[in-house]
Amino acid sequence: MQEYKKVDANRNIVLIDDNLVDLVITEKVIKKFKVNSIKKFSDPQTALSFFKLNKSTWESNKKDQPDIVFIDINMPNMNGFDLLKSLKDCDVFKQGEIKIFLLSSSNNIADVNMSKQCVLCSGYIIKPLTYSKMNLILNVNNPNKYIIKI
Repeated sequence: MQEYKKVDANRNIVLIDDNLVDLVITEKVIKKFKVNSIKKFSDPQTALSFFKLNKSTWESNKKDQPDIVFIDINMPNMNGFDLLKSLKDCDVFKQGEIKIFLLSSSNNIADVNMSKQCVLCSGYIIKPLTYSKMNLILNVNNPNKYIIKI
C-alpha cells in the first residue's frame, strides 16, 4: 500500500461539482489525507453564497477559512470560470490566500489557457483527482501557478 505524507490536520477543503459521483470520488481521495473538514456543493451559486456569507468571519478567524477549493468547470447556470470571476469581483478571496484549482474532465487546451488567466486559480487538474495529485497539491509550496495533468 502506498504511503502518503502526513499533512496538517487543520486543512479545510471545499468541493464544487454538479456531478455527485465525481464529488464522492474526490471526497474519498481527500479523506485519505486526514484533512480537517470537507464541504461539498453541487451548485456553484450555493457555494458562492456560502463564501460571501462567511467572508467577514474568515477575515477575523482564518482557521475556518478554506485552504483549498476544487471547482468543476462544466456546470449548469454558472461554470467554474464564472464562479472564479464572481469570487474575484466580490473580493471573497485575495490572490494567493488559498489554493483554488479547476478540476475538470476537459483536457481542452483553451480551458487550460483560460485557467492561467484567472488570478485566483492555482492550477488546472484533469479528473479524476488521484492520491498522487492530491499529495502534490498538499506538499508543494510553490507560489507560482502550476498545472497538474493526468
